[in-house]
Amino acid sequence: MKMLCSLLFLSTLLLLFAAPSRAGIQLDSTRVIYPADKREVTLAITNHADTPRLIHAWVDNGDSDSSAQSNATPFIVMPHIFRLDPDKDQTLRIIFTDGNVPQDRESVFWLNVLEIQPKHTEKQADRNTMKVTIRTRLKLFYRPQGLAGSPKDALTQLRWRRVPQKKGYAVECENPTPWNISFNHVGLKGESLGDEARQSGMCPAKGKRTFSLRWMPENAGGELTLITIDDFGGYHTEEVNYSR
Repeated sequence: MKMLCSLLFLSTLLLLFAAPSRAGIQLDSTRVIYPADKREVTLAITNHADTPRLIHAWVDNGDSDSSAQSNATPFIVMPHIFRLDPDKDQTLRIIFTDGNVPQDRESVFWLNVLEIQPKHTEKQADRNTMKVTIRTRLKLFYRPQGLAGSPKDALTQLRWRRVPQKKGYAVECENPTPWNISFNHVGLKGESLGDEARQSGMCPAKGKRTFSLRWMPENAGGELTLITIDDFGGYHTEEVNYSR
């Protein structure tokens, strides 16, 4: 009898997880590139849910706790608040407003897209339904004209070295170029890679960034495996040397 009950319970769970569901908002890019010679750039949003969504969009300067009201950047988004019905699209227009931005390197901002699900009108539904608000943040790269080289060329100019760290080991990336280089992973060549071991991030233009490592041989140098992210969100694997 216990086995029969267990089988019935398992079957019910499988049916629940097999039930069709629809995702909410989908963006047509994982990052936004804003060339300085453009008057504006656009990003398409699609609502794949069964119900309307209220969308609020704005740009911040890297503070994930900021809001559209508390954060000032040289960008405006139009429309910044709107309703998006099921199976409908909306194009966001991102416009640069001539702020004080460095012209010798790329600058990084963040595009926020806040998705708010509607409330149910039935009281019973209200008691049994959790309201969900989802915020998606995309990197927004402002790219001045006339920068030397290219992001692909910049990757070969990065300098990697081992640096001390309170716990374990780390490598430091020094970027002398005007291009920001994004990584899906930075790690030692040959190490097994699981989601919990990924070290992602960005080596900033004309700046430095440290990436923690799980282990490192006690020698003068070695090789790293890098998974870079290009302008279109594609992944590329590279191998580079680091020094001590």
